[in-house]
Amino acid sequence: MSSFRWRLLINLIISYIMTFLIYSAMIIVLESFDIFGISIEIKYFISFIISLIIFLIIFFDLMNITLKYLKVLSNTIQEVTAGDYHVEAPIEYDDELGLLAANINALAKTLHDKEKESEILKENERLAFDAERNAEKQKNDLITNVAHDLRTPLTTIVGYLELIKNNDQLSIEDIQKYSTVAYEKSKRLQTMMDDLFEFTSLDQANVKIHMTTLNISELLLQMIDEFYPNFQEHHLTPVVKISQPNLYIKGDGQLIARVFDNLLSNAIKYGEDNHEIKIEVLNDDDNITIKIMNYGHPIAAEDLPYIFDKFYRSDSSRSSSTGGTGLGLAIAKNIVHIHNGEIFATSHKEKTTFVVVLKKLHIEN
Repeated sequence: MSSFRWRLLINLIISYIMTFLIYSAMIIVLESFDIFGISIEIKYFISFIISLIIFLIIFFDLMNITLKYLKVLSNTIQEVTAGDYHVEAPIEYDDELGLLAANINALAKTLHDKEKESEILKENERLAFDAERNAEKQKNDLITNVAHDLRTPLTTIVGYLELIKNNDQLSIEDIQKYSTVAYEKSKRLQTMMDDLFEFTSLDQANVKIHMTTLNISELLLQMIDEFYPNFQEHHLTPVVKISQPNLYIKGDGQLIARVFDNLLSNAIKYGEDNHEIKIEVLNDDDNITIKIMNYGHPIAAEDLPYIFDKFYRSDSSRSSSTGGTGLGLAIAKNIVHIHNGEIFATSHKEKTTFVVVLKKLHIEN
């Protein structure tokens, strides 16, 4: 027999016992007193009727506790049906009713989890759609930017070559002058194509790199020496501060050199003449931080978050008139990320700082 039936039987027994006691007490009282000369049979009948009423009152009062609990479960089911999956039915009995309450709670939790999964699925679908749309936009932007950046030097090259071809009256000096311009534009076009090819290669997930132990201190000093003619040409003074003579990282030497080649070229290009370019190398237990600072017009705050995006230019800091391809910083960012590092820039007043953070390699002596 189930626990619920046992409870019903117990309620009946309790009601019966209490009614029997009350009935017996009433019989004793009625037999002891002569009320309006009522016969004993009528007294027994009156006692029975009163006892029956008392029995029903006691039984239904005991059952009312269970009925109230059933009403609570019913209301909980209605709330779950209405879509409120955060409700919880109280488990007050260790029987079918308690099992029903537990099942209601399990159903509410399952529906809540399903709703959450559905929301996550919808969000993932939205993100996938946004990513697809963004990829399409980036592809279109890439085509537009490449076409725009290639058209300018190509137009110049074609124009000067046509001028040389179609004009027989040009002097040797003019031919030399026009062909030099065409050659310079061709070199710029070659540089742009090389940068584009390199960026595309580095943007692939399966790019292969050759990791070796690099002395970043020596690498930077060597590169600064190589840039010495460029510093002199722009009347710039390099100020170098390296915290330790031998700081090591694990990386691809050619790629890491390309990062600082791009950053130093950028500093020279946008730094004002007759100023300093500061190169600082700091380190702690985990990282090596390289800062390259130049003085000149600051990068606008609204442009700063985007300067590492491919082909991004702003009027103040990345003008095509400077001869940049718009890929140098994007290439540097990809290389640093391949090495699990971090690169960012700050710019205020007249100073712009590019910061590269790389993982430090501990070499035991």
